[in-house]
Amino acid sequence: MKTLLILSTLLMMANSKVFERCEVVRLLKNNGLDGYEGYSLNNYVCTAFYESSYNSAAVHLEWANGKVLSMDCGMFQINSFWWCLDTDTPVSKRNCGRSCSAFLDDDLTDDIKCVKSIVKLHPGMSAWVAWKLRCSGKNLEHFVSGCGI
Repeated sequence: MKTLLILSTLLMMANSKVFERCEVVRLLKNNGLDGYEGYSLNNYVCTAFYESSYNSAAVHLEWANGKVLSMDCGMFQINSFWWCLDTDTPVSKRNCGRSCSAFLDDDLTDDIKCVKSIVKLHPGMSAWVAWKLRCSGKNLEHFVSGCGI
């Protein structure tokens, strides 16, 4: 039931964190996202910024007729309908195999692994609306500048 997922989400927020930009840059680079599937590190950092403002506990609920249809979880706003598992959404062949609440803590290891799956299985980074609208085709150097990489 989505109610249980929402309650567990609130509990997970105790282990969440809003990351600093350069901290995100280093974490994503050290975990292999720089150049992953042809996308520069700037693209991943930009996406994380516009999806969650680097907040590992960010949650967005999609509602219709008083019912939660899906939720986007964590720094990369991983969607419960397509990628993470919740109690109401049937398992998809393309899911990341983790509960949605797993993407709400300050350990980004599983988030990054899921991001890699999404980019590989979806047509690149177009799974993220924020990337399409705010990052794609833009000069993104300012996302990594000054971070010493």
